[in-house]
Amino acid sequence: MDERRFKVGELARATGLSVRALHHYDELGLLVPSERTGGGHRLYGEDDVRRIYRIVALRSLGLSLEEVRAALEAEGPDVRVTLRRHLERLDEEIAERRRLRRRVARILGALGDGGAPVTEFIETIERMTMTERYYTPEQLEQLERRRQELGEEGMAKAQQEWAGLIAAVRAEQEAGTDPGHPRVQELARRWRALIERFTGGDPGIRASLQRMYEEQGPERASRGMVDPELMAYIGRAQAALDAE
Repeated sequence: MDERRFKVGELARATGLSVRALHHYDELGLLVPSERTGGGHRLYGEDDVRRIYRIVALRSLGLSLEEVRAALEAEGPDVRVTLRRHLERLDEEIAERRRLRRRVARILGALGDGGAPVTEFIETIERMTMTERYYTPEQLEQLERRRQELGEEGMAKAQQEWAGLIAAVRAEQEAGTDPGHPRVQELARRWRALIERFTGGDPGIRASLQRMYEEQGPERASRGMVDPELMAYIGRAQAALDAE
């Protein structure tokens, strides 16, 4: 069976790419057409189509054109490597959509008949976008599983524990208690234990949580529960704990 050939305009219409983009790929050496007509017009074969798929798929993964070039050189001619990478990303996106659906369903269930103020939606949007900036899809899946394991009652209990602990730390801070005092040291241990419970002991989740607090600031990251001064105080208490 003869291999099909595409002129640049035909290939552009078939793939949705612009003629300009195909010319640009040619100029960069990313996609050099297999043949040319007697008049010098580009002709693209089946291998060229596979290579276009690889370029577009790698670009969809967030790679720059220079990074695409390096990936194509590293992977060689086997299209299956790119297909696997593309499939992995699609699986991640599907998982993200499922998580988003569960969140929306939870919001809908919480509304009841009375409705909800717009601030609740604003806070939910802010929380969703913040966490998804700092946690990987796999980490978000782990956190969602922990939420499901705890259930509504367990989540409410955890929130109460945090609120009580933060209030106790703030009381010691306002009283001027030295962070190395045994009372504050015990609070620091409880603080660490609650973080360990939240992260499930996963160092990656713990690092993502820390980065969010560092970049967003304690007040924003904790949704107003912890201010920078309180965070600095408990930080000194934990440093004293480590020095024991």
